Amino acid sequence: MNRTTRLIVLVIACGLWTAPLVAQGVAQTAAQSQARRVSLDEALSLFAENNLDLRVARLEALEFRGLARQAGAFPNPTLNVTHEPLSGGTADYSESYVTLSQMVELPGLRNARADGAQWAVRATEARLAADSSRLAFEVKRTYVDAVLADDLLGVARRVTDVFREAARTAATREAQGDISRYDLQRIFVERSRYENLLADAEIRAASARRNLALLILPESDVAEVTVAGLDGETPPTSVGDVIAEQVASGRQEVDAARAAAEAAAADVRLKRSERVPSLTATGGFKRQSDGMNGAFLGVAIPLPLFNRNAGALAGAEARAESGEARLALTKRQVENDIRRAVESYESARRRSDLLTGDELDASSDLLEMAQVAYDLGEMGLLELLDAADALKGARNAQAQLRADLWIAYYNLERATGGFALGSETDLETR
Repeated sequence: MNRTTRLIVLVIACGLWTAPLVAQGVAQTAAQSQARRVSLDEALSLFAENNLDLRVARLEALEFRGLARQAGAFPNPTLNVTHEPLSGGTADYSESYVTLSQMVELPGLRNARADGAQWAVRATEARLAADSSRLAFEVKRTYVDAVLADDLLGVARRVTDVFREAARTAATREAQGDISRYDLQRIFVERSRYENLLADAEIRAASARRNLALLILPESDVAEVTVAGLDGETPPTSVGDVIAEQVASGRQEVDAARAAAEAAAADVRLKRSERVPSLTATGGFKRQSDGMNGAFLGVAIPLPLFNRNAGALAGAEARAESGEARLALTKRQVENDIRRAVESYESARRRSDLLTGDELDASSDLLEMAQVAYDLGEMGLLELLDAADALKGARNAQAQLRADLWIAYYNLERATGGFALGSETDLETR
């Protein structure tokens, strides 16, 4: 087979290899154009509207608010009307009663029950806030993953385009005797490798878009959403001195544990108050068929002879001690969480600073120059491969560190309760 024939075969091979990939890329581009494009703020808004976990948590909070209102209600009075007809021999006799009864609770009993219900509401609302913060962080992390996948896809396309063009140029140069058969085969092997990397990057990007759609639009027919990007290359500013012990006291998890402990303490007071029985006052009017009638009064009070509520009180006291221990444990866990978040963010910031600057900005130009030099025969294949690998490694590392930095920033935002810290940090509140 002469060089001309080999050239024709190689060109046909290039066309056969490229056609399905181009068709696939066109199809994916068309699918992306039909997908919904959202910013991070829009993603968070859609998540707040559509997430089922948050919906359940809100309904649970409403349930506890209703129970709290009910706990403060007074017991209803009881109206009883009785007619007793009596007969014996030829005489008929009857008695009629109208009775009104009212349970009179001791003030401590009702106050303890109302306090416990109110603390339960606060605990539920704090857990709702904690769940919202945690789930919002998941949305942000998924969004950043989608941005990262798009960045990696862009790098893969850039390098693959270089090798597609290099493969076409190499076929011509080999036919003209400028490069060896080995170099031609090597360039096709490298092109095949980068085509595979591009396919993997496309799959990862599509998966990231689907994950985001599932998170923010769980009941919609939208299968994928595209991301509009982040607010900047890096988060607003660096972190100041964050004191974990002070920040921890404002975390929603600590508020929930504290409210639960207070609710348990109120339940202890309730169980102690229940050991003193509540009385029931009764008043009414009685009429007899013989013409006698009159009003009457009465008081009923349970006698605590067999049941003094000792078991319920012991259980409530144990729950109260458990609540205090859980509060202390939650504080320590939150403090550790904040320290880890600060350390992770500062580490990501330092690593990100190492990969910023003009050096990386020039790497794309170096690849373009290497491609031109290779096409003109002024550079060998190894130099072109080195330039492509350098660009791919640098850009991927830069994109990964940028994503890690934003995720660390959002995690620190979650850990510190949304940066509502006053002077303890110089981060802007988002």
